[in-house]
Amino acid sequence: MSLAHVRQPTLIVLSLLLALAVLSLAPQPAAPASGGNAIALKAPSFVSVANAQGEPVAAPMGFPQDEAGIAAYFKSASPVNLADVRSLFRTIEVETANYIIGSVPVPDYEERYDVHVYIHRDGWFLAYYPSADPVSKIIDWRSYSTSQIPTLLEHVLQIVASTAGVPFARADYYDFRYPNATHMMLVAEDPNNGSDFQINLPGSYVYNERSWSAYWGWCCGYVCFVLDGVQIGCHDPGFGYLTAAQLLPDRQHTINIGSSLNGNIGLALIYRVP
Repeated sequence: MSLAHVRQPTLIVLSLLLALAVLSLAPQPAAPASGGNAIALKAPSFVSVANAQGEPVAAPMGFPQDEAGIAAYFKSASPVNLADVRSLFRTIEVETANYIIGSVPVPDYEERYDVHVYIHRDGWFLAYYPSADPVSKIIDWRSYSTSQIPTLLEHVLQIVASTAGVPFARADYYDFRYPNATHMMLVAEDPNNGSDFQINLPGSYVYNERSWSAYWGWCCGYVCFVLDGVQIGCHDPGFGYLTAAQLLPDRQHTINIGSSLNGNIGLALIYRVP
């Protein structure tokens, strides 16, 4: 049974706590979002280590480290012909002989979901959202099923890798805003799983971000993210941040789907394991 889709509220509390407890025992390898909802964060090898004040320093190769938020990336074993992928970009922000940075549309999604992509001819592929966007925006609801939580970032990486003619099996994740964060967790719920779940976040961890997502897949109706009986937000804009006060640790919280007929909701956490 996937941790992301536990059908009993009590079980999702226990599973969430167990997952966080296990992750705290030892560093875990990064896993694709489709394989589970607890993902170890790992900085790309070309990114400079944060300075003594905890602030990111300038990254080499032209990647806009100070503008990026959550990112998924991989490096191909072979070089890339940038001319092969240029047509995928809706807009190009920077283009040199060595790399391209711009936005790539996600099939069947509105333009506001366009993913920023950095491709270097040496084989680096990074898909990311800007630092102002919450992590919950990455959930690919149109590809969501009861067994996986895919992300828009990996969706776009698959497209650009295929066009570039390089193999792509999985991505690593990193949040450039929080260089000290160690893990990301995604949790999703749908009416087939009971329309609600309960969570209790351990107080021993440091939470950098709490964010939500709500999705309505039909032409009419609505779906809302409801936390402890309070409606936080609905399908438009579809995602947003939660404050620390809204989702306090060491306290049981109930999250519900509020909808006219049907819909999905998601929770994203970025945190540090001591």
